[in-house]
Formats: sequence, structure tokens, C-alpha cells
Amino acid sequence: MSTDVPTFGRLRSKFEARTLDLIDPGVHKLHGEAKGAAIGGMTGTIVDVGAGTGANMRYYAPGVKVIAVEPNPVMHDRLREKADAHGVDLEIRTVAGERMDLADDEADHAVGTLVLCGVADPAAVLEEIKRVVKPGGTYFFLEHVVATTPGVRALQRVTRPVQKWMANGCDVMRDTGATIEAAGFDDLRVTTIDEGWKAFNARINIRGTAVVPG
Repeated sequence: MSTDVPTFGRLRSKFEARTLDLIDPGVHKLHGEAKGAAIGGMTGTIVDVGAGTGANMRYYAPGVKVIAVEPNPVMHDRLREKADAHGVDLEIRTVAGERMDLADDEADHAVGTLVLCGVADPAAVLEEIKRVVKPGGTYFFLEHVVATTPGVRALQRVTRPVQKWMANGCDVMRDTGATIEAAGFDDLRVTTIDEGWKAFNARINIRGTAVVPG
């Protein structure tokens, strides 16, 4: 697969990469403890879907192998830097989450944070996670989702086109919780977090774990 990115797309990608780095401290402050508990307990080989600039690298335990599925090559240098800084054995796959080039049951666990809002087909990504992760493996997710309150939902609707352009396709109006529930995982556990108006249109998050069925 070619890793060339058109100039216009590269500018958007660089903006997205910079944005991910800027929001990382806030995400870590709010979700770091939960991410550390879930991700830090994973062993073996872990597939990090939509790894971005490597926000999750700080949470992985020593000795694990991380296969980062990140189709945007603009992210790769920062991803490698963070993996090196935290001693992560990293392998990058420049493919989309809907068609991972991993074998069936190749990974022991999966992580996906702030990714299902921006992929073309969230349900297909979840099917791929179920395919490449061994039965009994854990899938940890953190996603911003559509609001249930009319005022916030209206804000999301108005800002949706700009959000999608600025964040390379991010759609905060997706009901990702329902998509994950419909995917057929076992032992699904979901927590909803409202970050308040400081997070503007991306204030509603879901965080949780699910188990890949046998």
C-alpha cells in the first residue's frame, strides 16, 4: 500500500497530529487511570487500532508487543518516538482498521481510543478486532459519541461539517455505544463520561471493555 499523502491531505494530517498531541494531556488527566488499569494489564501481542501519534504508548506494560494499525504515515514518526520513550516493542501497519493485514487470532488483546468516530465503517473495524484477537481477549475502547440531550446534540449537528474537516473525518454524532453493543462481544462494560462545556461538541465519551467471544 502506498504511503504517499497528497499535499492538501498531508496538511490536514499534520493538523490532526498536532491536535492529538495538544489534547493528549487532558485525555490523560481524565482517562489515564482507567486506561492504565485496563491497558497496563494486557500481555502478549496487542493491536492498537488507529494508534495516531502514540497516546497509548505510556500505558503498555514492559514486554508486550504492540501492532499499531495506523493508515496515516504522517503520524508514524511521533508514534515511533513515543514507543521508544516508553520501551514499547512496536510494529506499524499502514492499513485501515476495516481491513487489517493480521492473521486470525494473531493478537491477544485490542485497544482503540478516539478512532471509531473517524473510520469509514465502525462495524467493520469491530468485526476485524473480533477476527484478529484470540477468543477471550480484551478490547478496551474510549470514544466520543453523540449526545442524548437536545442542546448538545444541536451543537454537534451544527459543528459537524467543520469537525469532520478539521479532524480528518471525525464524526461526533455517531452512536458508537450502540455499534459496539451490536457487534456481539461478551461481557461488555461501558461508562459514559460528560466532560462538560470545556470539551465543546466532543464532551460525551464512552469508555469500557469487552471480551472477544469464542
